Amino acid sequence: MKEKMWAILLFIGGNTGPRHFSELPFDPEVWDLVLKKAVESGVNTFLMDVGDGVEFSSHPEIAVKNAWSKSRFKEEFKRVKDLGITMIPKFNFATTHSRWMGKYARMVSTPEYYHFCRDLIYEVYDLFEQPEYIHLGMDEETLKHCRDMPLAICRQGELFWHDLRFLLDCVHDTGAKPWIWSCPLFNDPEGFKAHVKPDEVVISPWYYNSIRKEHWTPIESRSEYVVYYNENEYKNMGLKYVEEDPFLVQFRELALPLMKEGYNYVPCVSVYNRCPHNTHDLIEYFRDNAPDDQIVGYLTAPWYRTIKGSEELLAESFDLLKSAKEQFYK
Repeated sequence: MKEKMWAILLFIGGNTGPRHFSELPFDPEVWDLVLKKAVESGVNTFLMDVGDGVEFSSHPEIAVKNAWSKSRFKEEFKRVKDLGITMIPKFNFATTHSRWMGKYARMVSTPEYYHFCRDLIYEVYDLFEQPEYIHLGMDEETLKHCRDMPLAICRQGELFWHDLRFLLDCVHDTGAKPWIWSCPLFNDPEGFKAHVKPDEVVISPWYYNSIRKEHWTPIESRSEYVVYYNENEYKNMGLKYVEEDPFLVQFRELALPLMKEGYNYVPCVSVYNRCPHNTHDLIEYFRDNAPDDQIVGYLTAPWYRTIKGSEELLAESFDLLKSAKEQFYK
């Protein structure tokens, strides 16, 4: 039986979120800590968000200041490989996480955009020495998530499926398998099933809170939650626990039933919401309820860059994944 993936999401580039980095957000000392913790924890895969953090030959214009040259990347790639760790490339082609693309973020669904996407997918396949997977991102491309952006771009309907199909086919053309976040599947299960067959893609359903009801988080436990759940569409819902959030309810309603369609998963946990039970709850949930042969592995996504100030949460991510692995997959 093939060994399961035990992975962590790490960043070379940085511009997939609301914070803008004009210079590479990367600290060599923190990187050294990451490598040490990876070996100690038994992590066997780094999912590397490269974005604008590498000087790609096809599109050097998107690289931020001090981005890794390809020779620098190859040095670090060998260093990681020598530790027995596989590196998998990741971009995010969702319009809500596209700042790393530079000018191409405003060319969505044009010939220039398609050429750009294909060029990077082909080049990263060679750079990562023919990886088994290429992660395409594709989360949170909805009207809700782009409504506060300076330029709101959101593909819908057949245009979204057309562009997703284009990206999937680019990855297939290299010989790798596409890997994406679960949003397109969970937001429109029937549309997704009509356009993407189970053997064409690997899905990462992400969930950063508790599963077990005895671990649910009272909204009153954190001031940030009190504010967040009394604004916008939440203010009249009367929620008492974070886990009553419609997004989290949707996950619990859809994640397992959609596996019956044959989709393979890499479930994703995180320390980002500061939920102490998330990693163990979610891994136990899938270990006990999902077909084992459809679980490719597990991923933890700290969502912190490899910079000073992130050490504690990066280390915690490794430690929680190790603990859950030892408890549920001895």
